[in-house]
Amino acid sequence: MSVPHFAVSSPGSHVILLGNEAIARGILEAGVIIGAGYPGTPSSEILSTLAEIYPYFSHLKIEWSVNEKVAFEVAYGGSMSNVRSVVCMKHVGVNVASDAFMTASYAGARGGMVLVSADDPNCYSSQNEQDNRYFGLQALVPVFEPSNPQEAKDMIKYAFDFSENFQSIVLFRTTTRLNHGRGDVVLGDIEEIKRDYGFDWDRSRWVCLPSHSRVLRLRLLEKIKEISEFANRFPYNTLKISKKKIKGPRIGFVSAGVPYAHLIDALNYFGVKEEVSILKLGMVYPPPRELIKKLFSSVDKILVVEELEPFIENMLKQIAYDEGLSKEIEIHGKDIFPQNGEFSAELYLENVAHLMDLEYDSIPVPDKLIITPPRLPILCPGCSHRASFYAIKQVEKKLKTKFVNSSDIGCYTLAVYKPLEGLDTEICMGGSIGLANGISKIQPKENPVLAILGDSTFFHSGIPALINAVYNQNNILVMILDNRSTSMTGFQNNPGTGIKITKELGKKVSIEDLVQGCGVSPENIWIEDSNNLPKMIEKLEEAVKAEGVRVFISRHTCSLLELNEYKSKQITPPIVKVDPEKCKGCLICINKFGCPSIIFNEDEKKAIIDQESCSGCKVCIDICIHNAIYEEEE
Repeated sequence: MSVPHFAVSSPGSHVILLGNEAIARGILEAGVIIGAGYPGTPSSEILSTLAEIYPYFSHLKIEWSVNEKVAFEVAYGGSMSNVRSVVCMKHVGVNVASDAFMTASYAGARGGMVLVSADDPNCYSSQNEQDNRYFGLQALVPVFEPSNPQEAKDMIKYAFDFSENFQSIVLFRTTTRLNHGRGDVVLGDIEEIKRDYGFDWDRSRWVCLPSHSRVLRLRLLEKIKEISEFANRFPYNTLKISKKKIKGPRIGFVSAGVPYAHLIDALNYFGVKEEVSILKLGMVYPPPRELIKKLFSSVDKILVVEELEPFIENMLKQIAYDEGLSKEIEIHGKDIFPQNGEFSAELYLENVAHLMDLEYDSIPVPDKLIITPPRLPILCPGCSHRASFYAIKQVEKKLKTKFVNSSDIGCYTLAVYKPLEGLDTEICMGGSIGLANGISKIQPKENPVLAILGDSTFFHSGIPALINAVYNQNNILVMILDNRSTSMTGFQNNPGTGIKITKELGKKVSIEDLVQGCGVSPENIWIEDSNNLPKMIEKLEEAVKAEGVRVFISRHTCSLLELNEYKSKQITPPIVKVDPEKCKGCLICINKFGCPSIIFNEDEKKAIIDQESCSGCKVCIDICIHNAIYEEEE
């Protein structure tokens, strides 16, 4: 078995790496031992890559933790024990980890510790596009931001040295474009850290009660002041002052991360890179005050290029005010670039041209351009979640009522779209049961309240809200869609599968036992195969009609994993077809169920099943009221 390409240890090797793979390689090169996280796009591949490397570097101790807070604490326990540790999560995961993070920043790091926050401008796979640079400002910890895969590898490796030198946790901020972009990366040495590991029993540091925290807070303020002074010498902060004499105002740019890379492309496109001054930030907080003052003295006008919030822009304006320069220097940012979304390459060209009064014609759209019709995101063919939501709709129809369906984050969130239209709320992990607790206090019994979430989400943050429902005797039905995987973020395992990130066997945690342990009565727990539609409808009706806190576990393996299992065992999935003689063209299978494998033949006015995409779940057999869909005998 060959060693994965990103684990090649020979220094100087050139490898094309995904940004997340480059970060994983940098973590490996830094001599990190403990890695923890919770899967979330765009961060998931970092730990997955380390897991792939794991068989060749057995010193690694990595895990998918049950949620981001626990993951942070796992890594921080390592740092307390003088071990280099990393914790990885997407931006909203830092919200979950922030309770521990905000206090841990007081005590700081012993062994180097980095928190990777993968932000998501444009909400490609997230419910918001929050800017986590502000967590650094609030916690008084430095924020690093790389601009390409090579820098990501080198900078995170450096971050662990920095963390130990300043005894500070480092917030390493990336964005989707970096995480999922690819680039040529030159590999470095893999360090072997030789030191004594173990907990040091320093209660005055690690026990954060008020009398200790007041002292730690003062030390933290001194530390961030020291880091602020070092920011001017930080190796990834660079200032280039233009020596070229030009007509008109002297212009400077300030940027960081992926926007910096696009800005350089735009300046090179116009051939004006040498005519402007550029401050490139690798550490966006705290800012390099002296470098910024040098930039101020060399320009008349500054454009800050950053995605999302005016984080750097506001810092520059504050420094300009403190230095009495706010009326002498024009500082632009969000008055030119928008405060939302990911910036397109075209936008950089337009705005640079506008600022520098350059001639630029927008790239014309070809007359014969073929535009792909927009398509809503949909559940996969054979997805068991589709069957669960269809069953909910059928019970609603049978009982002649409307449920309030409070949802969590996961593949099943896609059921909000037509034709299922099965969700009424969704804000965060665990929010389904939490919101249902409140809604049930107001909603009449004629409109039952359902909390819908997945198996991994239930382990992540559904348990406290379920206990709350039991304790407060709220009248809700919790529906756990157990597809045996954290599918939306890359099919990671979770406690319900009992398989660890390293593919080694762990301890399998039974959802039904856990639910009962939370106080739900056994008679108020139902379990059914999601794809057994008649039984699903029958049992779901029972659950809806019951009183108190009830839990319905709808269970079936993710269809994509099921197909992989068929392939690995060389088994042909069930073949499902439509009998054209029986099909009436009623479109129920398409307009009500919505499986993308079922297509309507406009010429014949009949439904047909695309065998290339069909997973053979056979649910459509029960959907068809004319018995026109059947399983073909071998």
